Amino acid sequence: MKLRTIRYYIREAFKSLIVNRLMSVASIFTVASCILIVSVFFIVGSHVSFFVQQLGDSLGLVVFIEDEATELDRVRLHSQIQDIPQVLSVRYVSADENLADFRERTNNPPFLQNLYPNPLRASFELELVDVAYQDQVAHALENLMDYGIGGILRSAELGRMVGTLSDVVQIITVALVVILGIVAIVIITNTINITVNARRTEINIMKYVGATDWFIRWPFIIEGVLIGLIGSSIPALITWAGHNRVIGALTGIQDLAFIQFLPRYQIFGQLIPFALLLGTIIGIIGSGVSVRRHLKV
Repeated sequence: MKLRTIRYYIREAFKSLIVNRLMSVASIFTVASCILIVSVFFIVGSHVSFFVQQLGDSLGLVVFIEDEATELDRVRLHSQIQDIPQVLSVRYVSADENLADFRERTNNPPFLQNLYPNPLRASFELELVDVAYQDQVAHALENLMDYGIGGILRSAELGRMVGTLSDVVQIITVALVVILGIVAIVIITNTINITVNARRTEINIMKYVGATDWFIRWPFIIEGVLIGLIGSSIPALITWAGHNRVIGALTGIQDLAFIQFLPRYQIFGQLIPFALLLGTIIGIIGSGVSVRRHLKV
């Protein structure tokens, strides 16, 4: 493709945007509104998924060892637990370590300072491949009770609840991408339709003198891409500017101090390319559908 031809395509695309600026602005803000909503759910979903991952690491499972278990029993039990496919790692915690940890979490009240003998048991702390496997692993552990297991501590309900929340947010995000994408495509199609209708005579003349469909189509496709890119840049800037303020406000709430938030660069390293790509695709589809319909006439 010649440079002169490319310049012609780009010039015609910008000319069309300016001539039909009212509909172009409407299309840009429609795309921006749609992608802004999708971006917000994308950010929320990213934080929820990160929280689920952090929670999964902290939940895991705790397997208490019988007091009567020997060192050989402990080694055998460790090996059996490690062989469970859904178990990522197993860490042994002695009874003294469990008591020290309990004292630290309870600010070492007076009745614990001279406690003897130690009422707590040694345990294995299990890190799972995914928090959703808690029930499966717990069932497998129940089959190992003869190896010296004195009890199993799990938080399956909390794990399932947070996992379900993550799935719901992801499903809503995908649904919004589809629904709002269709709305934006319809608006862009109508915008390009106005341009095509205004230039119908010119397009027919170009076809009569031998211009290919792609030569006619390219300015409109570039116009759609420009609408999509401008429309997707606006929510990217809004969410980038607002993200830290919202996270800063949430971090300042004492009841939410235990929550760790995903760093901004990790979210926007994915969100910005995704938003620009989505806007470009919406623009290409919207313009492509409109021009194709008129070229068939």
